[in-house]
Amino acid sequence: MTLDDLLLAADQALDETVELLADLIRVPSVNAGPDGPGHETDVCQVLERKLAREGISARVLESAPDRGNLIATLTGGSGPKLLLMGHTDVVPVDDADQWRYPPFSGTVAEAAIHGRGAADCKGLIAANVMAAIVLRRLGLPLAGSLTVAAGADEETGGRYGFRWLADNHPDLLAADYGLNEGGGSCFLLGDQVGYVINTGEKGRLEATVSVEGRGGHAAAPWAADNPLSPLAVVIERLLAYQPEMDLSHPVFDAAREVLLQDPVGLLQADYASMDQGLKGLTSALRGASAMTVTPTMARAGTKSNAIPPAAQVVSDVRTLPGQTQAYVERVFSDTLAGLPARATVQTTAEPSASPYPTPFSALVEEATAAATGKSDLLWLPGITSGFTDSRFVRPLGATIYGFAPQAPDPELGESRGVHGRDESLPIANLQTMLRTLLALAWKTIVAHP
Repeated sequence: MTLDDLLLAADQALDETVELLADLIRVPSVNAGPDGPGHETDVCQVLERKLAREGISARVLESAPDRGNLIATLTGGSGPKLLLMGHTDVVPVDDADQWRYPPFSGTVAEAAIHGRGAADCKGLIAANVMAAIVLRRLGLPLAGSLTVAAGADEETGGRYGFRWLADNHPDLLAADYGLNEGGGSCFLLGDQVGYVINTGEKGRLEATVSVEGRGGHAAAPWAADNPLSPLAVVIERLLAYQPEMDLSHPVFDAAREVLLQDPVGLLQADYASMDQGLKGLTSALRGASAMTVTPTMARAGTKSNAIPPAAQVVSDVRTLPGQTQAYVERVFSDTLAGLPARATVQTTAEPSASPYPTPFSALVEEATAAATGKSDLLWLPGITSGFTDSRFVRPLGATIYGFAPQAPDPELGESRGVHGRDESLPIANLQTMLRTLLALAWKTIVAHP
């Protein structure tokens, strides 16, 4: 058996991987809030049955009713332990009638798999599980072990998923190395392909700005104090907020070497009109350069003929390492100065990171080169703008990177609709993920005579 044979086996399993992803999408494991329901157990049972047919035993551990987490391990020698992570819950769908394909149909069309969770993150789950299945089918001896972990509740913070697993079953997550979502976008510089491997992630906070008014009848607005007027000013200021730039992340030094110029220009360019080949790189640089404040929800009133007594706007805040809750509170205080508004800030995820470069990052790079057939790939370390479950596993001792590589063609491998309408995952991306995972297993845990 050679690495080429293993990659051929990955290609032969692609249709089956597509089918598995479609089956996972058809389970509407929607996580609608802090307490769910997520129905992740239903997804775990699909995976458990799939693994059982291959002779792979899996455990489904419920942190609460219907909040299942799946763990499956291929054991071998005492060598390295490799962990493949992903989450099974998905965000809600508010506009199902406007999707091109029904959001929970798992439709395969136009060289992609369509539906909620296809790109975030059931595609990665399907690739992780099929990587374990292909290794088992081929009967490859393992010098180490491979663990596939599918967690609940990532979309609202991980309380019922990897946080619960790390607190209650840390032994099941024990690993030397791991891969998770949160990276793998590719970019083009001339004819050369590059990838972003995310070594850490930003923190996440939720800021609620409240404006008090005086309610009354809508037919007599002069007798009330409508809070929507100052709320509009609040939203305008938040949208106009210009964050302090921080170019200390290693991605900027690496980008200077790769681009042979200062990358600041990409931070200032118009993203919408940018060439698709540079969008992945630009997103990585922008996410690593500054805190973001994004208003996402506004709340006011219960009836159209009544002026509400109060109004609120909620913002998603993503912080760089070192930017504390106190720092965010000062930003909101300065931004809202002079307005009749108060901000309440709550932390939902702390920043975290793994070291880079490491022997493991070198193996990831080698595996991706083998999987894509490109020996001259460019590499940039990045920071995930959104939080992931990796932050719960890093403290257990594992080096975890965010890396689910898309196809080595930005046009071909563009996933769409993540957390929005018409979510889809190109089949080419699924193929690249599966090939890379198996190449990585070959280089880390497969026993070679």
